[in-house]
Amino acid sequence: MSETKVIHEPKSAGLSLLFTLGEVLVERQTAYQHLIIAETPAYGRALFLDRLIQSAAADEALYHEPLIHPAMVLHGGVRRVLVAGAGEGASMRELLRHRSVEQIVAVDLDREVIDACREHLPSWHAGSFDDPRVELRFEDIQHTLAETPDGSYDLVVLDITDPVVDGPSVELFTVRFYREVARVLADDGIVVLQSGELDPSDPSVVRTVRSTLGAVFPWVRVMHGFVPSFHALWAITLASKRDLELAPAELEARIEAIDGELQMYDADTHRGLFHLPRFLAERLAEPGTVISGDDGERLISYDVRD
Repeated sequence: MSETKVIHEPKSAGLSLLFTLGEVLVERQTAYQHLIIAETPAYGRALFLDRLIQSAAADEALYHEPLIHPAMVLHGGVRRVLVAGAGEGASMRELLRHRSVEQIVAVDLDREVIDACREHLPSWHAGSFDDPRVELRFEDIQHTLAETPDGSYDLVVLDITDPVVDGPSVELFTVRFYREVARVLADDGIVVLQSGELDPSDPSVVRTVRSTLGAVFPWVRVMHGFVPSFHALWAITLASKRDLELAPAELEARIEAIDGELQMYDADTHRGLFHLPRFLAERLAEPGTVISGDDGERLISYDVRD
């Protein structure tokens, strides 16, 4: 295991991260990606896929709570959820805090990652894989959508890997894919997706995701938050077929109704997630590339994470 004692993760021109690993609990090449779960001195237990950090014990709530709760609160009555990227199970953990939820269909390609997370990341999933409301499927999300009737879900969560050229999720950031998502959403439904790093020097990737979603959905909003283990501002994007606005009193009441103790999300945090620094808001408002997904079209590319 000596070659994995340090993981080198390129970030941008002239910048990279070095993660020192302690005990390596799991390391293997699955059918889809390289998997490591290890202890780290800086952030506790952490999950790495293809040697890129995905989640760490110290701050995973800073990612998973914003991914789930703003969409759930803005909708106010989500009953049926489709999750693409079941991963650590933390998205389901947060969804199940909402009493309205009746069904979660959680889809993932990689059974080996799910099995490893079940065993070694119990605080992430908190038993959510075994909740009777959760149906776990191992298949391509595009297959799931193709077999799903119109209007089946109130919320679609896309917790998928970054839109890297030749990566496993690159086809899931296109107009073609978002039209299928819109089809399976109810008229008042919401889609939420992790949208990659919001690089202040070049936010073109997030702008492209926003613009591509905007070709399908009339209401699109970008949230942002800092995740220390990612060493980056991270973007999460919401989209819907209708405008989603809440009066302050209603926002606070809906957040108060969430079960359990949240680590970071409250009404002030909700408002802050949507309030981008002025220069970032201006850059994201500029027209971005719309990725249709037609054959032969070059998709989104990260220069340093592929």
